[in-house]
Amino acid sequence: MLAYPGRKPNVFKGETSMSVKKKVLAGILTALCAAAFASAGFAEEKSAPAESPKPVVTAGQETLTDREMLQLLQSSAGGNVMMVGLMLTQSTLADRVEMANQMADTLLFAEGARLEGLAERDDIAFRLKWQRVQLLVEAYIQERSAKWDMSEKALKNYYNAHKDEFVQAAGAHVRHILTSSESSATNAILDIYKDKDFAKTAEKFSRDTTTAARGGDLGWVEKGMMPEPLASEIEKAQLKSLSAPVKTDLGWHVFEVLERRPEKQLTFDEARKEVEQRMQMYYIDEDLKALREKLGVKVDEAALENLAGIPAAPEVEPALELPEENAAPASGDVTPPEAEKQ
Repeated sequence: MLAYPGRKPNVFKGETSMSVKKKVLAGILTALCAAAFASAGFAEEKSAPAESPKPVVTAGQETLTDREMLQLLQSSAGGNVMMVGLMLTQSTLADRVEMANQMADTLLFAEGARLEGLAERDDIAFRLKWQRVQLLVEAYIQERSAKWDMSEKALKNYYNAHKDEFVQAAGAHVRHILTSSESSATNAILDIYKDKDFAKTAEKFSRDTTTAARGGDLGWVEKGMMPEPLASEIEKAQLKSLSAPVKTDLGWHVFEVLERRPEKQLTFDEARKEVEQRMQMYYIDEDLKALREKLGVKVDEAALENLAGIPAAPEVEPALELPEENAAPASGDVTPPEAEKQ
């Protein structure tokens, strides 16, 4: 017998052994409660059936048609249509009835929720609404992306037109210890000199719990990532030399620069992932512009001014920043791919 998701075999009824075929079918069904409908295979067929599909499974007011059952199976199999076809080919009528009954169990829970009035509860109604929105967004972008030019030629054209933007910044590989006082930082330094183990001292002393767990390793630090005066001290520090305590708004730091790397021009292959992301963002932005123009967007600023009874914080005048000469455009300023073909 096929085990319902979460149900343990009854050893007193001889259910401890199942055929490989039934095990696989049961494995597919274990994800039914959480599975999202796949968009390929069975779900993508556009042609309408000759007549309205009839329910194969009915539980109260909830129903499942044969096509919906196939979509559930495909979703639970990770979108693998061939796997679903193979399982169905090998399944007996008894297997399929058992599978339908397991689906019916899930529908019964949904019916129970409806009878309890849970579908009308504000928090549940919102989650249902937002899940629907997210599903539609995913489907829309997938549909639109089929029309995007993401060919090798288009990607290389974009890379060549923005080559100066695909540069790996100079950086320093740093590990640090953050303490609340200068005396604690000094004690950390003494501990390192005593035990010759920066990583263990970081785990023992550092208030930065994220990096302490990995021996204080900050990874690669680039210009502008660290607060002053720590950034300046890192820039002029000697390799593999323990620093004196450095004070910032975060506390007191002890650090060590493990290695440095120079600025480097990324090759197309190295930058490919970012090139793809920028191209995708260009097409998404274009779609958003068109939808805003067609449908319009209204924002009730008066309602936002006192959202949930909490007044909005006052606006702060931004500091005047002079643009750098030959500054690269922001990542969101994407040139249309059509304008970059050479």
